[in-house]
Amino acid sequence: MPAWQMAAAVALLAVGMGVGYGVHGDKSRPELVQLREEVTSMRQLVALSLLQQQSASERLRGVSWAYQAEPSDREVLGALVTAVNHDANVNVRLAAVDALRRFAASPETRRAVVDALPAQTTPLVQVALIDLLVDFKDRDAAAALTKLAANGDVNDGVRQQARWALEKLQ
Repeated sequence: MPAWQMAAAVALLAVGMGVGYGVHGDKSRPELVQLREEVTSMRQLVALSLLQQQSASERLRGVSWAYQAEPSDREVLGALVTAVNHDANVNVRLAAVDALRRFAASPETRRAVVDALPAQTTPLVQVALIDLLVDFKDRDAAAALTKLAANGDVNDGVRQQARWALEKLQ
């Protein structure tokens, strides 16, 4: 009967997949662990290398590679923070701010974003950093945001965004 044949085929498929996973799906095998470590290391190397290039488009590619880095990777985090603070291209700085979201669990990231805020002069980057602090729900940023909101030399839109952020963090 076709129903019994179909049931037997599904059962054999399930057993075969189970056996195959049991034989080849062991994630604790040393070769797989080593391969994963090498891939992680390669991603880190590519991201760091591209972030140091002369071309802004290559640095943007480096930022996109940073998304593939482990959230605990301090070297990539440092390179992104350096890009936020020192890159000449606004687009690279904005992309680096966005990439820092991946590192949100790190206290170093939160501190670096708070420290970067007063150093920025580009309103778009300032607003992106403020939004990131709100996303982080970082109440320790209140002092920096208050100072920014009170600074008359800062763009009106940025001051308004800082006041909004203070309300959100209350």
